[in-house]
Amino acid sequence: MLKAIEKALEAFAVGDALGMPTEFLTRRQIHAKVGEVKTLLDPKEISPIHKELEKGRITDDTEQMLYLIEAYYRAGRVNETITGNALIKWVEETDADKKGYVGPGTLKALKMIKSGGDIKEAGKRGTTCGSAMRVGAVSLTTPLGNYEELRRRIYASSLITHNTNIAMESAMAVGYALHTAMLKTSVEDIMSKSLEGARIGREMSTFEYVGASTEERIKYIWEMHSKIDKKEEWLDFLYNVIGCGMEANEVVPVSMGIFFFSPENPWGCIKMGASIGGDTDTIAAISGIFSALYIRGHNIPGDILKYVLKINSLDLHEYAKMACDMQKKADL
Repeated sequence: MLKAIEKALEAFAVGDALGMPTEFLTRRQIHAKVGEVKTLLDPKEISPIHKELEKGRITDDTEQMLYLIEAYYRAGRVNETITGNALIKWVEETDADKKGYVGPGTLKALKMIKSGGDIKEAGKRGTTCGSAMRVGAVSLTTPLGNYEELRRRIYASSLITHNTNIAMESAMAVGYALHTAMLKTSVEDIMSKSLEGARIGREMSTFEYVGASTEERIKYIWEMHSKIDKKEEWLDFLYNVIGCGMEANEVVPVSMGIFFFSPENPWGCIKMGASIGGDTDTIAAISGIFSALYIRGHNIPGDILKYVLKINSLDLHEYAKMACDMQKKADL
């Protein structure tokens, strides 16, 4: 499990870095500029929002995940206060706001919490994918197979910034699915658990907004994935029909759709996520970690992995050790 989690974190970080330069380019723009993303690109040459970042840099996706894993490990438990303090620390230590990659909903919620606001009120407008992108910090650290504990921990991790039906449904869906992927099970079982998580999450949130159901979108994607066998057609379907914006009910179903298409090919999932358009860094990271957990490893080219780890000074083996240790702790 230690090696599996380390490889999963590597896939997540590489997906984040590979998808960073193309984030919020349209599918057509990516095709015109680079075709399929097959290697690390220089954001200064193509990115509409990350021109100040170096090639291979991770963003908020990976940084938040690692800050939370360490915070939960140091505290020996998971709750709203630990999550909020860890995320505030992340903003302050990384200058995430100045770098331009902290989500607007997350930043507003954290400022409210820091000023003494109600934790349950802080996330009342959060419908984007912030809680879903970092939920791996909970899925990887929860005792294996303890879904009741997983449910409580995902809720505690999500509500401070994304306490809405749309975001909580998506965070629970991807959180349940990621945890299940560690249990040596089938892709269909992973899909089924994502639907269970989605149903639970939709009912747990305090604030309700109009928006498409992540559960129904995952069901539809699962039905369609056996009918489209060409990669570009599949990406066109996900981009044009489901959508690839920042909303949680787009990012999560699309990420799972890429995993469904190529579950045993983490590098393939990462390249598809980076090439699809929209929120490419998050989609590539989530689809990559799904596949890596599923096969207990990855096929990422060694030079690319080495570059991402070096430029970001990442020691993911240590974070994997923290996650494994946290799996032994079953109380909030």
